Amino acid sequence: MKKVFYDILVISFVFSFVVGCSGNKTEGDNRVVAHVNNYKMTVEDLKYELRHTPHDKLYFLETEGGRKRYIDGLLEKEILLQEAQKQNIDKEKNFMKTIENYWEQALLRLLLEREARRVSGSIRVYDNEIEEYYIASGEKKSLSDVEKDIATLIRQRKETAAMDKWIQELKKKSDIKVNKSLLEEIISNN
Repeated sequence: MKKVFYDILVISFVFSFVVGCSGNKTEGDNRVVAHVNNYKMTVEDLKYELRHTPHDKLYFLETEGGRKRYIDGLLEKEILLQEAQKQNIDKEKNFMKTIENYWEQALLRLLLEREARRVSGSIRVYDNEIEEYYIASGEKKSLSDVEKDIATLIRQRKETAAMDKWIQELKKKSDIKVNKSLLEEIISNN
């Protein structure tokens, strides 16, 4: 019975892998590839897992045995997730704080990346800036040898300054109040 389940799973896996790699993309494919208790792994779920499989693990997909181990790993992950939920680990304060920290970091990263792209598009480095930097640096190599490096350095400095300015502007627009005595008490007690 277990072998039949694995064979069906591998066939479904290969089929959905081939369909997913073909040009005909079907978003939201809810056909069920596997069941784990009340959870149904859909084709879309499997495609998501495949898209997010680390490159160094893709070798699993090259052989039938590897595909079985890959699927078994996904099923084990689901079993463990269900067990964690059964034990209410997902409701523990420590877990929630970890998720909150991850959420904050991801949100900050996306915000800063977007602003950096916006800022980068507006930054220009002019020939006279490169020449002034070259002269001030006392560089021994010819200007043509170091021109690109100097331009990159100037661009990075301008981008950093623009990002700092943007953050300072956000701070100025914000209503910030700090209880300094409480802050000092907490910091000194740690």
